[in-house]
Amino acid sequence: MSIPEEFTPAAIEASSVNAFRPYREFLKSGEPYVSIFLNNMWLNPPKADAALEWGKGWYYDTTVARKHAYWKNIELPEATRDIAQMRHDLHEWGYCLIEDGLSQAQCSRMRHRIAEQAAAERDLGIAYVVASQQHVWALVNKGADFRGCLEHNQGSVQAGPLIERLLDETLGPGWNHFSLLSNISFPGCHPQPMHQDQTFIAPYNPLEAPVLVNTMYVLQDVNQVNGGTLFIPGSHRPNGRGGQNGLYGELPRPINLEAKAGTILMFDGRMLHGSAVNHSDEFRYVLTNSCVKSWIREQKNFILTMSPEALASASTKLLWRLGFQSSITSNLTEGYGYQGTGKMGDLNGSVAEIRRAFDAGDYRHVGEISPASVAGLGPDVFTLQGIQRANETFRTPEFLAQMATLGVRP
Repeated sequence: MSIPEEFTPAAIEASSVNAFRPYREFLKSGEPYVSIFLNNMWLNPPKADAALEWGKGWYYDTTVARKHAYWKNIELPEATRDIAQMRHDLHEWGYCLIEDGLSQAQCSRMRHRIAEQAAAERDLGIAYVVASQQHVWALVNKGADFRGCLEHNQGSVQAGPLIERLLDETLGPGWNHFSLLSNISFPGCHPQPMHQDQTFIAPYNPLEAPVLVNTMYVLQDVNQVNGGTLFIPGSHRPNGRGGQNGLYGELPRPINLEAKAGTILMFDGRMLHGSAVNHSDEFRYVLTNSCVKSWIREQKNFILTMSPEALASASTKLLWRLGFQSSITSNLTEGYGYQGTGKMGDLNGSVAEIRRAFDAGDYRHVGEISPASVAGLGPDVFTLQGIQRANETFRTPEFLAQMATLGVRP
């Protein structure tokens, strides 16, 4: 086969030299971090093997707001049960604090379960440990309360309905869980680089609203001693240079989170934050649940991660929030889900049915077929057939009859 010269790799490469490429500079800009670090050199993180320096103004050398030279006289958000105040705080400062979002019993159960799980994973040598933290992933399989967090079930999180309402109002309905993990700062750990959790869309930096919102469950009292999370209030909005083009100018210094056990911190995915240095002799435990707009791909692939046991007991709501509902724009499997709405409980796009068939070990895909090859085959040769028949409400006898006549001319 002769390929036109214009379609060859060499010709395409030659025609790309000094060509009009309107998005090149934007995509290579490195924003928002280029302007952030250029105008705030003290934000440069230490190397993992370098000794930490104190008294030199680095971002991790800080304290809580009430002791901070810059922030102590500024009225920042405080823990509250007033949702109206939370709405204001989340919009104005990029974060809010939910007082007693976890009951003490809920908080104690989760902390014990995380500490036990984290220790066992270290003992087995399967733990994920970096210079700043130990991470415990796949919590959906590691405790009923963690699944309760994902459902915002009040048996696990007493402020669950309030959290869910704020997520609906900030991200819009139909959001998904991006991840749920435990962030454990160990004694003498390094600080994380300051970052935005929605950096995966960079250099896009929407100014109107976030595409990610974090919910952090504080499982013990935290402060500047044991590694209360570092964050810069208000940094969800570009500053300096009048906020032009979404660039950042000089920023105020970060503070450590100071909060009591059972407090829940909700923060905008654009707010600069990072784990802090743990100066104590004890581990510091928090859980972090990131939620994103429905069109964003999850960090944690829940469809593959969820164990058969957890899947078997999962509620319709939990499956929905973990991405087990497909629609025309996401999660189609062999076309199944094309007429799904993505809404909770819609059988037309129940990806859980696909996953259960995989777990059974007998899923058969539709491959290369022809009318001759399928002639005389039964109704369930391919797994898709049975799932369609059981779940797709539009696949009525009338619909099947219509399909059979599509290729027949009158």
